[in-house]
Amino acid sequence: MEAKNETYLSDWLAHKITDEQLKQLVSDEDFTAFQKIKNALNGFEISNPDLEQNFSAIKQKLSDKDKPKAKVIPLWRYASIASSLLILFGVYHFFIAQNEITTGFGNTQMITLADNSKVVLNAKSKLTYCNSFEYKRTLQLDGEAFFEVEKGSSFTVETSLGDIRVLGTKFNVIAFQDFFEVKCYEGKVQVIQKGKSTILTQGESVRYYNATSENWAEVNASKPTWISGESSFKKVPMRYVIEQFKNQYNVEVEYPNSIENIKFTGTFTHKDLTVALQTICLPLHLKFGKDQTGKIIISE
Repeated sequence: MEAKNETYLSDWLAHKITDEQLKQLVSDEDFTAFQKIKNALNGFEISNPDLEQNFSAIKQKLSDKDKPKAKVIPLWRYASIASSLLILFGVYHFFIAQNEITTGFGNTQMITLADNSKVVLNAKSKLTYCNSFEYKRTLQLDGEAFFEVEKGSSFTVETSLGDIRVLGTKFNVIAFQDFFEVKCYEGKVQVIQKGKSTILTQGESVRYYNATSENWAEVNASKPTWISGESSFKKVPMRYVIEQFKNQYNVEVEYPNSIENIKFTGTFTHKDLTVALQTICLPLHLKFGKDQTGKIIISE
């Protein structure tokens, strides 16, 4: 059906079918989307091809190949080719071309999307979405981000570990390695993970890692603490806490395998490496130091 719709769109933009004919061929929703595409393409110009020169060249080739049957190709065909190229460029630009935003170690970034939804991207994270986002609100996340979604059509966040679908709400997503966590700060979200659907409302969270899942509810703040410069955790295995620490401070960390699954509840600051290590290690009676290369060594 999508292939047919693309053909209808191409024919309509090339004025081969009328508005009324198009309405009979596609749904009301698709017709509205086609109108938006047509409006977006208005004013876009490309230089006109040298039709006479192209015509002469093709005519000569036809004459050399079969002089008795030389044919004259109408100029309108060249205009049709140029129009098709313009349509293909427009379709690529609005439906295929991607926007990609990445953050470095210890950096965050605020993004305002075409529908006025806002995303705050945490350190070492990537957000990807098409130019046509306003018409189909779907994007891809690798890492961690906080979303404030404007009400409207369905809004979907796709990750390698699961998807989140909403209409209008505030929520936080972590998706890295095999760790997937969603916290709802306002409204309602649907979390889809390996075919299983979970509905979260304000103050509720769900977490998947190491083939396990956890749900919990707590007194809810208006946004995650990492936006204000402090990462917080609730019974999170140490290996994930240390990964978050590395993302903030861009350092190598060595630690014994025996502590990687110890559950950590607490916070660490993004502004002072030593203080951050103290708040991570001291509650668990762990020691830390540095070697000659600057690598941080955590030990029991």
